Amino acid sequence: MGKKKPSTASTKPNRQVRSWRRSLADTYGLLEEIRRSRKTAEICACLLSYGARFGATNLLAGAIPPPCLSRREQLSHVVLDAWPEEWTKRYFSNGYLYRDPTILLVRRASGPFRWSDVSAQCKVCLSGRRIMQEATEFGLSEGLTIAFSTIERHQVGFSIAGEKLDPDPCEQLALQLVGAYALGCAYVLAEPQHHYKPVHLSPRQRDVLHWASEGLTLDNIAERLNISSNTADTHLRVVRERLGVSSTIHAVAEAFRLGLIS
Repeated sequence: MGKKKPSTASTKPNRQVRSWRRSLADTYGLLEEIRRSRKTAEICACLLSYGARFGATNLLAGAIPPPCLSRREQLSHVVLDAWPEEWTKRYFSNGYLYRDPTILLVRRASGPFRWSDVSAQCKVCLSGRRIMQEATEFGLSEGLTIAFSTIERHQVGFSIAGEKLDPDPCEQLALQLVGAYALGCAYVLAEPQHHYKPVHLSPRQRDVLHWASEGLTLDNIAERLNISSNTADTHLRVVRERLGVSSTIHAVAEAFRLGLIS
């Protein structure tokens, strides 16, 4: 009898893991370039060089400020800026920040979303539609926004855009890692005198985080380390708390930046 053909259900996750590993390997050089950057403009250039492969020509990232701040105060929350200057001027002068539906989704800590999917995720008012339509005048026709949350529930948005944006699923996943890493580096450059509290991870916590960075699921990690899935999940939860982030991808990015894993 011939060998039994593996089921689709059992092979599909493995293909996804292999694809993620290839994508991750492809980003190591980019992470190193970002790490060597001495200005936020250099970080933007690195990110746009990477994003050019799927149509990205512009990016903007920063913390979402509380309501009722002045235009200057709102702009101070931006840490990575490669946005059309005239659009930025119009956007903040007209108070679009608090009517932009993409910002609404970031404040809700939504998962990564394409701008074309915004109306399916939230109710977009007339002014919100007009804001997104006006953005197309500046080459921002299609975009992808990633929301990051800190443990203190501060919301940070990272957006890339262009005339036509078409990242594949692995590129989109890799962009979450790269974006989080870039933001961490940008904040350090913006506050060079800030003293960050050292983070200590146990050897087992580092092991769990390392395998998470390789794209393994909780069950895969548990099997690899001969522990239960609940134990693996607990380790990752502690890691996220110690790194001050709320997602595992963000934790991986911070661990790379701090040299806790490699």
